[in-house]
Amino acid sequence: MRDTIASRAVAALILAFVTAPLAPAAGQEPSSGASPASALEHYRLQRAPAWRFGLPLALAEISGVAFTDDGRLLAHGDEAAVIWRLDLQRQRAAVRFAFGGGGRAIRGDFEDIVVMGQRIFLLTSAGAVLEGREAPQGHVSPVLRQSRGLRGVCEVEGMTWDPATRSLLLLCKEVRAKRWRGQVVILALSPDSGELESEPRALISEKELQRVTGAKRFNGSALARHPRTGTFLLLAGPQRLYAEVTGDGAVLGGGRLDPSLHRQPEGLAIGPDLTLVISDEAAGGEPTVTGYAFVP
Repeated sequence: MRDTIASRAVAALILAFVTAPLAPAAGQEPSSGASPASALEHYRLQRAPAWRFGLPLALAEISGVAFTDDGRLLAHGDEAAVIWRLDLQRQRAAVRFAFGGGGRAIRGDFEDIVVMGQRIFLLTSAGAVLEGREAPQGHVSPVLRQSRGLRGVCEVEGMTWDPATRSLLLLCKEVRAKRWRGQVVILALSPDSGELESEPRALISEKELQRVTGAKRFNGSALARHPRTGTFLLLAGPQRLYAEVTGDGAVLGGGRLDPSLHRQPEGLAIGPDLTLVISDEAAGGEPTVTGYAFVP
């Protein structure tokens, strides 16, 4: 991606005053004023999960999780582009591979992962997105494409796929622009061109998030689009919070996770069977992955 394109996009982002709403999911009609369907209504996050298991200390700082199209769960840590395939039936970490070159994984501060078909995207805290492919056990897969990052617009921790616009949506944990203070920001990036949209896709009011969570701050750590409702689920790792928002940033609901089950929630994914999966860093204990069943 050329420097001029990236610089213009970031400059426009910093100067943006208005937001562009998220496009509705493919096959969905825009809201006509009726209350949108809620995904959170179908999960019992305050009750015992359907399953939960520990992970090796190599994933002590597990940052992101994502499902492949055929239902396999991938996970990664935050210090290197090493990706694990988790065996949910045997409840263990199985195969691992990496993005890199010369037989070595790329080092960095990796925050989330998205899988779209054969394409795997890794996100850094600076907003750079690396694309690669799945590889056999112990192999290093080359990086096929890499965007330049956000250049200080915000610190990013969450990422999900928006099928309607074929964009990667990036969730800011900390925003540096003063005009966005008091709001949780979602940006959009084209994975093909590496171009960042000039305005945020959504600004979510922290006051509205406080209304549903009871907490004044919401430092976003994970973002996932729910395939059934088209709404977006968010986690805030430091505060152990969760929330659900519409495509235009309206807050539908939220709450607090059980601290005895979730030491530091950093990853979020929705499985093909609609199981909601949360990964937690060790935070002085054991890293874990937890699944909550979808209740019709």
